[in-house]
Amino acid sequence: MTEFLRLATHYYDDPLSRVWIACAESVGFRIVRTPDAYASTDGRGTLLIAVDEMFDPDDSLAQMIFHELCHALVEGEDGERRADWGLGYAVGKNPWREHACLRLQAYLAGQVGLRDFFAPTTDFRVSFWATLTDDPFYAPPEAGGRRERSCVAARLGAWRASRPRWAAHLNQALAASAAIAAVTPRLTNSPQRINQAGAAGVQGLPCPTVGQEQGTHRTPETVCPGQNLLPSLWSTAVAPPAAHPASHATAAAHYPGLGCTDCAWGFVVRNRLRCRHAQAIRLPQDSPACWRFEPAGELDCQTCGACCREAYHAVEISSRDPVNKRHSELVVIQDSRRKLLRNGKRCAALLGGDAPNEAFACAIYADRPRTCREFTRGSENCLDARRRVGLSL
Repeated sequence: MTEFLRLATHYYDDPLSRVWIACAESVGFRIVRTPDAYASTDGRGTLLIAVDEMFDPDDSLAQMIFHELCHALVEGEDGERRADWGLGYAVGKNPWREHACLRLQAYLAGQVGLRDFFAPTTDFRVSFWATLTDDPFYAPPEAGGRRERSCVAARLGAWRASRPRWAAHLNQALAASAAIAAVTPRLTNSPQRINQAGAAGVQGLPCPTVGQEQGTHRTPETVCPGQNLLPSLWSTAVAPPAAHPASHATAAAHYPGLGCTDCAWGFVVRNRLRCRHAQAIRLPQDSPACWRFEPAGELDCQTCGACCREAYHAVEISSRDPVNKRHSELVVIQDSRRKLLRNGKRCAALLGGDAPNEAFACAIYADRPRTCREFTRGSENCLDARRRVGLSL
């Protein structure tokens, strides 16, 4: 009798993992699995992700990659060149950057119905993630409101996510994840995981090795499971929100009773409602709020100051502006062009705003240049400036 030895010609891997590996590669990262770190980056384009044996039962490679990509978006290209995004083991001491990453993660995943599915694996899931409202960019007024540090950094990350390097690849990965979730049974009659006090395993098999977190890394720790069944992570997936009529985002049920007519980005031209995010589309008057909604009534120059700080690099002055004579110490002439003096990233005439709850003010408001006088609150330039400083989406 002839014996045959079958040789495998392919290997099986999780389709969701492939989606996010491809996304990471498309934006310039390489994924390396390792038992020596839980999640890390070398600052040279390599994302180091733990091997499956180190994962907790609610971890997935897709979630781990997604989380690290959110870190990259929050930190920007300069941060990509720092090992561990420059966080090291200081996350617990100064957590605002991790909070920003999680806010962005909730914002992006929530728009495809996978906010709970892509929840973080770290202790921040309990200490911070669970405290987020339906609007992940919300912070109470006493904490600084829109100017709260992690909210600002998260919105800047969302703005970077809309840029050419990221947008198509990230949107494709999120859409593919939602499509996989839509066809994956949420419940089955054959539960596989068991759990007790954070331990996990497959019923009838030896105890696995899971991770014990230390900063941004983990060291292996073997624990034994009890007999409590864990539901599948897929059961947390929900239907994505409906698309907004403007097509630039999804509708946001967490702004009940509010719509495009109440939004700073909405405007009317020739009696037609439009959105500055998608100006070619005519919107119904009853268009609902989207995930990028911003109350028009809350635009306030004294809590913003975007046009006077890092949103723009210069304010040009005409030779007729009163500021030339009345505040000559603030006038700089470069290549025969007059500009207002800058103090670092902001106009030298801008006062205040050093703390999230501190108002901004202009020291030369009565004599401000024509450029400043013609800058209109709520205009396209105003909103663009707010996006550039992390106050708008």
